[in-house]
Amino acid sequence: MKQVLVSPQKPAIPQQDALILELNRLLACYQLASQEDREIVWSVLNKYVDKII
Repeated sequence: MKQVLVSPQKPAIPQQDALILELNRLLACYQLASQEDREIVWSVLNKYVDKII
């Protein structure tokens, strides 16, 4: 499996630092997770849909 490195982006609005860091961590976890764990991570990511769309 190819290793993927995720680097946090610098947010345009400083208050979004925590949100962006958490999303980056969740996306990295999703990429490295097993199929069963991906379903769990995906359900957590769904709580942010209204903030990122």
